[in-house]
Amino acid sequence: MLTRREHSQAELRQKLAELGGEPEIIEAIINELSSQQWQDDRRFTEVFVRSYARKGQGELSIRQELKQRGVDAELITEILAEHDWFALAKSTRERKFGEAIPQDRKEQARQLRFLQYRGFSSEQCWASLKNTD
Repeated sequence: MLTRREHSQAELRQKLAELGGEPEIIEAIINELSSQQWQDDRRFTEVFVRSYARKGQGELSIRQELKQRGVDAELITEILAEHDWFALAKSTRERKFGEAIPQDRKEQARQLRFLQYRGFSSEQCWASLKNTD
């Protein structure tokens, strides 16, 4: 499983349980993988955040996805704090709609909805719609 992509401990636990593993054996396997540095939740979280941010996903959607994958909330907060989500929101908007700031309220609302759908906070969305030059 780990040769294809990184997994969180919770994901591995779930997949091994689906294969019929006993809880004691599963824990022993996960402990061994962690001790050998073959599985690391910090590394998984860093890779996951970089990958999804590169795709233009925002902080809120990434946070939710990591919670669903069983990553510790403190680790999520720590890793997400290392990124500039305002700059990412702006670059995501510019990639989709161009550099021109919309003047029309209808177009502003459309771009705002797009960014919110991608998982950016309202503050990050509005900041990307303002001319900061």
